[in-house]
Amino acid sequence: MTTQTLILLAAERLFAVQGIDGTSLRQVSMAAEQRNIAAAQYHFGDRETLIRAIFRHRLDVIEARRRELLKAIGADSDIRSVIEVLVRPLAEQAIRPESHYVRFLKQLFEHLGRKVDALPAVGGLDEVIAIGRLVADRMPHVPEAQARLRVRWAGELILFGLAGLEQDFQDGKQGDPEQFIIAVIDAVTGLLAAPSSIRPD
Repeated sequence: MTTQTLILLAAERLFAVQGIDGTSLRQVSMAAEQRNIAAAQYHFGDRETLIRAIFRHRLDVIEARRRELLKAIGADSDIRSVIEVLVRPLAEQAIRPESHYVRFLKQLFEHLGRKVDALPAVGGLDEVIAIGRLVADRMPHVPEAQARLRVRWAGELILFGLAGLEQDFQDGKQGDPEQFIIAVIDAVTGLLAAPSSIRPD
């Protein structure tokens, strides 16, 4: 494993556990067992660049999986199928041994002021944005302002729910992950597909 990868994995774990603001590059270097305590700064320059590198390190695989699932469901799929494309690849990451990535995303979300739309600026999320448009197309019954609120809440539900799943796996309390994943998908589907008491304009 390269020095950069060791640093990435150590940073992902520390950011997930201690938070973004509570973790220094020096701590990352020490956690990566580098003799040079400035190794993280040497390889990544600053904390923001390191955060972007962690984000991309996992995201390429997750988004490739989303593309695969999206291709399989077809253009006329219902809203639940589209939401599953969004949720399942991140859930599959959460149950990987020693994963800290979803909890890292949760901490990053908190660091960015709990703004779901701030995450793409960190490093991509092209597939998430495309899937978000597909979800919006399946919500014509919801006024635009209400739809924006629901999408924001759905993002929080996915992130916090799957961070909990990842923590359960870390603690050896996983149970049946498929039941958990289905529950998250169903909850998000219910939130987005529920009828609106306000008529669309």
